[in-house]
Amino acid sequence: MVNFIFGIHNHQPLGNFGWVMESAYERSYRPFMEVLENYPNMKVAVHYSGPLLEWIAGNKPEHLDLLRSLVKKGQLEIVVAGFYEPVLAAIPKEDRIEQIRLLKEFARGLGYDAKGVWLTERVWQPELVKTLREAGIEYVIVDDYHFMSAGLSKEELFWPYYTEDGGKVITVFPIDEKLRYLIPFRPVEKTVEYLHGLDDGDESKVAVFHDDGEKFGVWPGTHEWVYKKGWLREFFDKISSDERINLMLYSEYLSRFRPRGLIYLPIASYFEMSEWSLPARQAKLFVEFVEELKRENKFERYRVFVRGGIWKNFFFKYPESNYMHKRMLMVSTLVMDKSEARKFIFKAQCNDAYWHGVFGGVYLPHLRRAVWENIIRANTFVSTGSFVRDIDFDGRKEVFLENEAFYAVFKPAYGGALFEFSSKKKAVNYNDVLARRWEHYHEVPEAATPEEESKDGVASIHELGKKIPDEIRRELAYDNYLRAILQEHFIGTETTLDDYRLSRYTELGDFINGPYDFSLFENGLILERDGTVAKKPARVEKSVRITEDGFTADYAVRSEAKALFGVELNLAVHSVMENPEEFEAESFEINDPYGMGKARIELDRKARVWKYPIKTLSQSEAGWDFIQQGVSYTLLFPLEEELRFRLRFKEL
Repeated sequence: MVNFIFGIHNHQPLGNFGWVMESAYERSYRPFMEVLENYPNMKVAVHYSGPLLEWIAGNKPEHLDLLRSLVKKGQLEIVVAGFYEPVLAAIPKEDRIEQIRLLKEFARGLGYDAKGVWLTERVWQPELVKTLREAGIEYVIVDDYHFMSAGLSKEELFWPYYTEDGGKVITVFPIDEKLRYLIPFRPVEKTVEYLHGLDDGDESKVAVFHDDGEKFGVWPGTHEWVYKKGWLREFFDKISSDERINLMLYSEYLSRFRPRGLIYLPIASYFEMSEWSLPARQAKLFVEFVEELKRENKFERYRVFVRGGIWKNFFFKYPESNYMHKRMLMVSTLVMDKSEARKFIFKAQCNDAYWHGVFGGVYLPHLRRAVWENIIRANTFVSTGSFVRDIDFDGRKEVFLENEAFYAVFKPAYGGALFEFSSKKKAVNYNDVLARRWEHYHEVPEAATPEEESKDGVASIHELGKKIPDEIRRELAYDNYLRAILQEHFIGTETTLDDYRLSRYTELGDFINGPYDFSLFENGLILERDGTVAKKPARVEKSVRITEDGFTADYAVRSEAKALFGVELNLAVHSVMENPEEFEAESFEINDPYGMGKARIELDRKARVWKYPIKTLSQSEAGWDFIQQGVSYTLLFPLEEELRFRLRFKEL
């Protein structure tokens, strides 16, 4: 007989659309638990994230009654995490403990005193041991990949182990990767055969499956397979009645058996994360390497040594994510003693918008917008004033300005541009815009998965090869600079809007990401740079003042080169799908009702305006997402020796 623990993790990101929540509930969460109710001998360890529980409590409270009933019957063991599903390794210790406490409190309301943690994205750092123990946690669930990265062989991964840090000890259970690819994608007998094959007479041996609940109805093709074709009923029926399989919960296992011994796990997540977290060119090489090992039939033998990146690499890979994360940390420190503000910062720690794998993540504007909304709301509980320091830890100082209405953050070392302009009233960052990047999967259709494809069952999203449609490829472009507000361009006079928006033009100046000198004055700063345009000397001075309804920027530009001078404003227009457009105007209005709201751009002279949507290509569980990350507005003026003008951004 072999012990078997079956668990699911149900989560929806903060800021997700209500209809998405509703669909996931109807396609997965509700039918799963209703089927479970009909199999009283079936036991499940379950984790629901805080954002999902809050939605259920407000929209489907009867589901909580069903959970209470299943807990009372002994069919459910509740496993917690940080309430708003943060990656625990990425937030301060004090926030980790409080977030876990909040979800433990919710679990008590369902009738369960939770002692186990589902580790969000299974991102492990050794220092978490002390935090988890302090939060009253006795065991944590990670991947067998963590253990293999520590040098254990596959044969040693059917028992929990102790791990220790600073004299504190916790139990770690390894999730069986083979089961992650069998369940629910392959016929039930494949799982039963695999579990039978593990039975070697050792009564302490345990196989653990614990994975996304969305695989049971939300992932493409799974609703029909799992429910309409009866996979889940067959699975529950066979697993709960098989005399060679002993269904257990984590707590039951630990009441009967001791962990096998002591192990020290390295910083790690699951195998797929080690691909996704690498910079794009390295991720491409990683996939090629894994595929080469498979072709040579060497992967299984040497996979214990195959490691890619770690989750925190995403802060290197996506500077926009890094800046958002460091602003969250900054505010978390400021509001540590303000309980009302901390609720907002806990929400801002929800992991999804900070990274990207097979789901949209950082590429989904509505998820980033939810994080920014909560960072800004938390920030309003304290007065930060104005200061100069390195906020995002990139080695270069930012200028942080605050007045009654806005937070404004400039990067003098990067074009003297405005990289955050956050409205306190709207709780919106007007520069929440992601740059267009080449991702390795634009070129490599397959993922570096440990499993081979099978014609049986339904395909996992990790196994779906994807070809970029021609209509998207024609519009695909990549940026060679980060997107901000008040970025200075020098462009050839023959350049067209299409050349510009598709990155097919030559930047004549060195101002976009060049360093600017700066000096502060009340509510503003002066930024200056002496550079070159077409190898001729040029100078740009901009004086920016934060006002009660926006900002003004006074420009003085000098150059002997003949060119178009452009000031680009990248704005977080997310809900109105724009098309490229060229027009002349002294002023124009922007209206994004479900995103940044209304704003107005005013000039003291007429300018040519180039407007176009900034669209990124990212993979998702359904295929490709070609998403508008914002809209670029570039104000163009002919440059002949000297140019002076004023620009005003007005919040409406």
